[in-house]
Amino acid sequence: MVRFTPFWSIPCLLIGLEFTYLYWIRKKKKKMMFFLAIVIFAMVMTAFYWIAGGPEKSVDVVKDIVWFYTR
Repeated sequence: MVRFTPFWSIPCLLIGLEFTYLYWIRKKKKKMMFFLAIVIFAMVMTAFYWIAGGPEKSVDVVKDIVWFYTR
């Protein structure tokens, strides 16, 4: 899942942005906030993927984090 982050996070980001705007226009705050949360999560995951160094290094970073907290 970590290795293929851009393949799921970028579509979620674009779809979430579209629905956030749609519900913001219609003044439906709860639905807008739900899709905004999806957008923020997708942005954070994409930023992590980019900062960690791509498909190979991001997997190693996640392995190190899991190992640190489960040891």
